[in-house]
Amino acid sequence: MSKIIITEKQFNNITKKLLSERLGVPDFILDSANTLYELVADYLKNITEKQNSYTINEYVQLPIGNVMINKVEININVEELDEQDETEIASMGVANRFGFDDDILMKVQLINDKLELSINFVTNEDWEYTDLYNVFTKDKIHSESVLAHELKHKYDKTKKRTDLIGRDAEYQSYVGGMNFGIPVINQFMRYSYYVQHVENLVRPTEIASRMRQGGTTKDKFREFIENDIVYQELLKIKNFSYEYLIQSMKEQIDRVKNLLDYVDVDYEDMSEDEMITEVLELVYVNLVNTKLEIFDRMITNRRDDFLMQLGQIFGMPPELENKMKVKKKFFNYVIKYRDREIEFFVDECEKFNYIATKMIKKIGKLYDMAADKEQTNESIINWDLHQKMMEKKYGKRKIDRYYKF
Repeated sequence: MSKIIITEKQFNNITKKLLSERLGVPDFILDSANTLYELVADYLKNITEKQNSYTINEYVQLPIGNVMINKVEININVEELDEQDETEIASMGVANRFGFDDDILMKVQLINDKLELSINFVTNEDWEYTDLYNVFTKDKIHSESVLAHELKHKYDKTKKRTDLIGRDAEYQSYVGGMNFGIPVINQFMRYSYYVQHVENLVRPTEIASRMRQGGTTKDKFREFIENDIVYQELLKIKNFSYEYLIQSMKEQIDRVKNLLDYVDVDYEDMSEDEMITEVLELVYVNLVNTKLEIFDRMITNRRDDFLMQLGQIFGMPPELENKMKVKKKFFNYVIKYRDREIEFFVDECEKFNYIATKMIKKIGKLYDMAADKEQTNESIINWDLHQKMMEKKYGKRKIDRYYKF
């Protein structure tokens, strides 16, 4: 039996790859995020005129684990808002193309080797085209880590070809711009989006990108993670309680009244608690309606309308009847808090705590990916000067009288 001998370097590379995959960070993704960052930055730097949109089409090689992206289409959109003071990046997103299979009654991902990425800037009418490059590159670590985040979304969708569609409908209901004008409700909606499964999958990659770019070593990991934006956001989500929600709404009662005015609810004889309950019921109703609308849009095609018309004459076709059963099942799941809407918010806040705690533990394991502390081998040329320099840098070393062990 022959022996397989590998070098220490090969062993370390294999170990690093297995560790990376175990922690949810696909091999090569951080390098690909850097390549993508440089591509976008170079394009923005060479823009010479002001437009509301720009498109980059490039053939590339961006490996993510065993997935290869060979082409990118990047749509850069610029939206002018009257109240906006300066140019900022509002969002980035990756297109997710899929169909609904009537036979298996599941979402089927359309797999390709193309990355369709959008970068959305918000600004005012006085913006200059140079602002786009300056904003994108002013914090390279952040911009590149967000690109790593988006690449992981692409990877996840590519690796899981089929899935239940309800999860996508729920996720999309929180990203569609639903605004109730009450700060704490908007905070609740943001946190509901933040703890979605599809977002939790990409957090380790996003953090690993910032960790590697910043050269974080194991001895500095705790300081790094406690100051990272994801960790800090997860702490806020963990501590977002139902009691905090209600107390904040009482402090924002004028906003509560504004919403009730907007929907023509007479609150003159209501107590504060009754007004808050009315608003929470409104939020739940709108979430349910949005989820159902998105779900219906995702599973319905033009052929269904034709089959529905035939069904009124000849009876419902089995395939359409099965699809209606799926829709009914999702409806029952989404509407389960009807007439007890307050329980939805109680349960959601408890879910915030559970998921945030779980994610904090998960990202803590990224410690294993941090670089080992480097040891410097120095050639001391002048012993006395070197000792004076070290004393100035680190302070005078205490001289011990006894063994410490």
